[in-house]
Amino acid sequence: MSHQRHRNLLIVGARGFGREVLNYIENDNPLFTVKGFLDQNVNALAGYDRDVGVVGDPFTYQPLENEAFIAALGDPQQRFKYTATLRDVHHVDFATVVHPRANVAAHSRMRHGCIIAPNVGISCDVEIGEFTHIQEYTVIGHDARIGNWCQINSHCTIAGGAQIGHFVTIHPNCVITANARIGDGVTVGAGSVVIGKIPEGVTILGNPARRFTFTSG
Repeated sequence: MSHQRHRNLLIVGARGFGREVLNYIENDNPLFTVKGFLDQNVNALAGYDRDVGVVGDPFTYQPLENEAFIAALGDPQQRFKYTATLRDVHHVDFATVVHPRANVAAHSRMRHGCIIAPNVGISCDVEIGEFTHIQEYTVIGHDARIGNWCQINSHCTIAGGAQIGHFVTIHPNCVITANARIGDGVTVGAGSVVIGKIPEGVTILGNPARRFTFTSG
């Protein structure tokens, strides 16, 4: 029987999502002790009563032995940017955090850097790429494929066989129907129902979801 060693964890990002991840770890994860946050703003936690603080900048921090890292940044592009030095220069170990109140089927797989929040349901034979975050009360059906660096927010349903590319953001209360295909870099607006194939790099909104362009004035 193998045992995972206990690690000191640093959370990249000390804003709201970072504080949520701190709560996940402090209350329910015996594998990690949170050492602190990495954030360019040393005052990011000002006014918040926490036992740990900002201990460094993600671009200049020098990792130590027995440290692991998790990126708690809701925007996938920011997540990619602020982990670049740790990933590509220091080659640190990015943890995956699965809350014990998440229900993840035994034959589903996820790569490093993922955060799976409480009350998420992931069915069998799902594949989830690296650095993807899935927020509370989202349900993912069998055989779904989710790429790297995605943000799937709360109360979403991703039906069986759906395929989601890399750097995709799905806002709350969306439905991705069975076998839908979402291209890389897509943003899905809150409350949308996605049917069929969505090309790369667009923003979609509505029921059924269609391409949406913001206009000023």
